[in-house]
Amino acid sequence: MDERRVQFIETAMKLFAQKGYHATSIQDLVEAWGISKGAFYHHFTSKEELLLVVLKYYSEKMMADLTAAVGGSEKEQFVRQLAAHFSHVRQYKEFLHMIMSEQLPKVNPEIEQYMFCQHGRLFLWYCSRLKDVYGEVVEPHLYDVAMIVNGVIRQYLFYFFFHEESFDAEEVARFLMRRFDAIIDSFAADERPLLTKESFASWIELEERERQKRRERLASAFSAVREAAKELGSKKADDVLEAVDALEEELLGRHEPPRTYLVDALLLYLRHQQAPSLAAALAELSQEIKTYQQLNG
Repeated sequence: MDERRVQFIETAMKLFAQKGYHATSIQDLVEAWGISKGAFYHHFTSKEELLLVVLKYYSEKMMADLTAAVGGSEKEQFVRQLAAHFSHVRQYKEFLHMIMSEQLPKVNPEIEQYMFCQHGRLFLWYCSRLKDVYGEVVEPHLYDVAMIVNGVIRQYLFYFFFHEESFDAEEVARFLMRRFDAIIDSFAADERPLLTKESFASWIELEERERQKRRERLASAFSAVREAAKELGSKKADDVLEAVDALEEELLGRHEPPRTYLVDALLLYLRHQQAPSLAAALAELSQEIKTYQQLNG
């Protein structure tokens, strides 16, 4: 995303947080941006579309922070990811204020659908991480535990949003991790779960559709890079195409998780090819890879 568009989004978010989405007019926005109303409609079709762009921009940033790979055991990684989640209370305070002070899902069905999907995406990420941390022990009651974990974290986030001076993100994460250990230990081996995979079929189906859509977008981005490579000299084009094939196989052709070091190395090689015809397609590919990796944890 270009720097100017990011500035528009960040400024709009601050206005929405300060004045409220409904009370902020397009005139307020264009005055803050220093552009005309005509220029506004060049970038966004409506204030509603702008709001959706703002929601996606900040939600994706927060989700990327939460799901970022960190070192250590699975449990230590989860603790540090939760600490990053709690740090959002300070880092994204204005955005969270905007979310909490407005009935945003009622703006239009598309925004309601996006926010519903984001709730599901976070819940299913908790399911995935709990399986990584606790293994077979948690599986019989996975969705109940994920629901409890999600509820506990949401309530603590809500409290610290109003009392941010009184908490340390890592201390909170470790405190809650000990509680989660105790919750999992409390289940009897023969206890019937309240919630099952079928209870969350709508979220799971949405997540699968999003994954498939992202795979298709990524495949399309690879095709665009191959098309751009045809404009290079034959030897250079062969080298680029070989690297692109290896990168696509690593991301889409294997059943195992992509090897990050290999993905990074291949992208670095491609970026070093001094070819203007390749630059735009490669930038789009890099963005699609980033989004695809975030979605797949």
